[in-house]
Amino acid sequence: MGVEVLDVRDIMTPQVVTEDEEAPISKISKDMELSGIGCVVITSKGKPAGIITDRDIAIKVIMENKRPDKIKAKDIMASPLTTIEPEASVEKACELLAEKGIRRLPVIEEDMLVGIISVRNILSRNPTCVSKFYPTTE
Repeated sequence: MGVEVLDVRDIMTPQVVTEDEEAPISKISKDMELSGIGCVVITSKGKPAGIITDRDIAIKVIMENKRPDKIKAKDIMASPLTTIEPEASVEKACELLAEKGIRRLPVIEEDMLVGIISVRNILSRNPTCVSKFYPTTE
């Protein structure tokens, strides 16, 4: 029996919550809470431009005692955006995540956001890929 070869398309999450770069962090954090998600892709003129995670909000807004209603997405988003194509291998996605030190990759096809792939997606389908790029220290 051979090893299952998976593409990003096979395990990505197709529904991605997006917010405009001008959206206040108070709205973004509320939307993240209501959707039960840990990140949103930030758009500029309708195109993916950055990403904000719950950790970004905690570190860049809350820990710095900034007012979430006064800070805009573009002020704290991670940019430029690291992305991957849906036909790329899951191993390539894992390698990119490890290399960049990130946990999520927006999936872009023909300049359109079509999904997101995370370390969690990969762990659920190909845990050996994760252990290859995230070696344990003993």
